[in-house]
Amino acid sequence: MRIAAILTLSAVLSACSNPDETFCTLEARASVQVSVVDTKGNPQRDARVTFTLDGGAEQQALCNGSEQRQENCDWWVTGYEQSGEYVITATSADGQRTARQSVTVTEDECHVQTQTVVLTLPD
Repeated sequence: MRIAAILTLSAVLSACSNPDETFCTLEARASVQVSVVDTKGNPQRDARVTFTLDGGAEQQALCNGSEQRQENCDWWVTGYEQSGEYVITATSADGQRTARQSVTVTEDECHVQTQTVVLTLPD
């Protein structure tokens, strides 16, 4: 009896919902996730990662997605829920090697479409 009542209630509620209505989650999605490697594919966790958004001022990427220090990072984030044209730059800890890539972040009705970038520092 209980299962029949739940199924009936589910059918009634689904019939009442608007098929054109979009339900968004409250999560904040990263705009760009960045990892930095050397030419052999080894992580460069001490790299410095910066970015510009739509030609604006250079900004520091977030280490491991938080405000922690720019050391020992597995990945960096350029911020959350911001669409646009990104130019991401990684510089080796000694400042001698640099890699750069552009990527466009789009959004749908709810969130940005996170882009993943792997920057390879030259030898």
